[in-house]
Amino acid sequence: MTTLSTDHAAVAYDATAPFYDALTQQDDYTVFGDLLEQLIKQARPPGDRLLDAGCGTGRSTIAFAKRGFHPTGTDISPAMIEIARSTHADSGIDFHVHDIRLPFPHGGPYDVVLCMSDIANYLADPEHLAEALASLGSVMNPGGVLVFDANTRRGYRLMHEPHVFESEGLHVTLQGRFLPEEGDPERFKLVMNAFRQSPEDPESWTRESIDHLQRHHTVEEFTAFLDAAGLDLVAAHGLERNGSLADSVDEDVHTKGLYVAVRRSDS
Repeated sequence: MTTLSTDHAAVAYDATAPFYDALTQQDDYTVFGDLLEQLIKQARPPGDRLLDAGCGTGRSTIAFAKRGFHPTGTDISPAMIEIARSTHADSGIDFHVHDIRLPFPHGGPYDVVLCMSDIANYLADPEHLAEALASLGSVMNPGGVLVFDANTRRGYRLMHEPHVFESEGLHVTLQGRFLPEEGDPERFKLVMNAFRQSPEDPESWTRESIDHLQRHHTVEEFTAFLDAAGLDLVAAHGLERNGSLADSVDEDVHTKGLYVAVRRSDS
């Protein structure tokens, strides 16, 4: 079983946490929440207890609490959880530091599990993906619904070109490449360079380089590992540019796949 003391995702997101909400301020939790809620309801979960596995600073967790779910948020990054607890202290929601590859000591069983924002890709080894899906499956009620997303090959190819984000006091560049020299042609490194203005001295800026290590996983890998974890893949949608969903994932057309799995009653 994997241990997490120096996990690459925890390191990357601890470093990203101070400006994560600024970096993702354009994310529309209402529109995407509608989409996710529709997929959840179509799969007919047995209840409304929800695990937001990889909750970040808690914005998605709060969004689903407002939709009538009873959520718990977990994230591998202590810095992200600290922000979630501070920002949403009056919400009554429990936020915990946790690695989804390990057994869940926090509540459960859950009727719905969300695992969004490339978390499956941060499991940068097939063994780690298998461990995570087994752990998530073990904390779900029979008939429980798991929804997760993952980057496609097209999504990664687009990240070969530099992307730039700017807001007041923040300038971020992102660019990545596959790492065939490491023996796994599906492994990908995204380099984030963050330039932040000092609040004490507007003429002073700091620069930090943060590596985000990911791996591209195929639909076949997801299907096999879900099955081993007692989960059935019931839908695999490609995310279209206009925000709608295609009936299947095309690795050369879509930038993300959105997957729905259901916990078997005999597992």
